[in-house]
Amino acid sequence: MDQLSRTRLRAIRTLRITFSWVVVGLFAALFEHNALQAWGFDSVLRDRIDERFMASLIGGLLGGGAYIFLLRDHLRRFPYFTALGIMAVVMVPVLVLLYVTGPGAPAGATIMDRILTLRFGGFYVYWTLLMGGTMLMVRLNDQYGSGGLSYLTGRYHRPRQEMRIFMFLDMRSSTAIAEQLGHLKYFQLLNELYTEITDPIVYSRGEIYQYVGDEISVSWTLRRGIGRQRCVRCFLDIQERLRTRAEHYKKRYGIVPIFKAGFHYGQVTTGEVGLVKRERIFSGDVVNTAARIQNTCNDHGVDNLISRELLDVLRLPAAFKVREIGQINLRGKRNAMSLWTLEGLPKSGRKGS
Repeated sequence: MDQLSRTRLRAIRTLRITFSWVVVGLFAALFEHNALQAWGFDSVLRDRIDERFMASLIGGLLGGGAYIFLLRDHLRRFPYFTALGIMAVVMVPVLVLLYVTGPGAPAGATIMDRILTLRFGGFYVYWTLLMGGTMLMVRLNDQYGSGGLSYLTGRYHRPRQEMRIFMFLDMRSSTAIAEQLGHLKYFQLLNELYTEITDPIVYSRGEIYQYVGDEISVSWTLRRGIGRQRCVRCFLDIQERLRTRAEHYKKRYGIVPIFKAGFHYGQVTTGEVGLVKRERIFSGDVVNTAARIQNTCNDHGVDNLISRELLDVLRLPAAFKVREIGQINLRGKRNAMSLWTLEGLPKSGRKGS
């Protein structure tokens, strides 16, 4: 994904946060108005709404923008409560600015007189909790991919039939690398690699389905995955990122990691299973087929294989270079499948989602 597309996606997320904060602010204005009247104080609803609306709008753009553009990539490496504590400190100057300059700001001789009050304490707690809730939702989305909110909405509480694309990623020569590095250092390598390739997956709007050792399975709804060829561009972005970091991995681990990928699409049944540790699963032949396609990469000396069925619906532009591998018999499949490999895309054609 190019920088312009990444910036545009971050701007959209900032606007979504701002919109959410404005909605919460309007409800808070209504609650504050009713509470003041219940306690016998004079309150004008319009004044409460104006005050909360402007504060939420400015706070969302500044606080939400700072989090998404500047801090999120760094903070997600920390545990949630540690990250929230850091963000609470970062928010102090923003909240002080909002409090002393925004609509309805209390009069006072000095800034310290204005902020060393119980009212500012409540103001600070309100915005810290709002930011905490926002960070939690963003982390939930990161945890389960761009479909993470479905866990809250109950979208998959009952099984649904869907058309989905799957990409199975696996690191080449993983067994030999594990023996060379030892278990602890190999785990550190995997953790760093997973962190490295997260952004290409997230920005392609993919959903990480499973981590199994050194293998990662990623899924897209059909419409989302074929839109702007996101599923294959995701793999190309991962390759490019690992190439730019090759020297780092060579110095630290003595190897240059290379991933291979298998792509396929088809109908699956999607639903949530379990009660204590609820998890979303995909059931269908397409999942196993995509894994077997990936396992065939070594046999043909390529780093990716795509089924003809998926290639037909992707309708790749001419800038993509593809080569036919042929009719291949996959383990467990009765009929041979036509497989192709993507050989590259000029850098000028690597536009993001």
